[in-house]
Amino acid sequence: MPDQDIIALLLQLLAEEKQIDQAIAIDIQPQSNWDGQWQYCSLNDVASLPFDQRYDLAIVNLIKQQAFEKKHEKLEITNTIIDNAVVRMRDLFAKKIIVFASLERTKQLRALGFNQLSEIVPDDSPVQIWQFNILTYKHVPDWFNSKFWANPENWDKFRW
Repeated sequence: MPDQDIIALLLQLLAEEKQIDQAIAIDIQPQSNWDGQWQYCSLNDVASLPFDQRYDLAIVNLIKQQAFEKKHEKLEITNTIIDNAVVRMRDLFAKKIIVFASLERTKQLRALGFNQLSEIVPDDSPVQIWQFNILTYKHVPDWFNSKFWANPENWDKFRW
């Protein structure tokens, strides 16, 4: 798991971007030096989490889940749980999501619309940091404006 100092630095950078008032940590215990109100939840409990508020930030630790997979050999069931939890966080609970994952999750997270922020290479195994921000998920294309669509002022001038 990434060092807590790296997580604190990442949170500080995100807080400079926009203040974090309410956040949720999944399989990472919130530290006392993290600003805002933090709620803790395990990855398995996300499916039963009631939708009563939207958080500014969600931090998800998938490294802990990978260690569980190696011990119990339940890869398909675990992938379904992870997909459901991450999608539920992305769609319902958080405006911005930070995910700590191993290299094996690259295709899975990219398919869910996440962007890779960085890669940390500790002694034992590399950890990738991914983000999903609904505000920067899809840039509006240049052609998607009224200039290129049906303009009422041109209806009598041109024939399509």
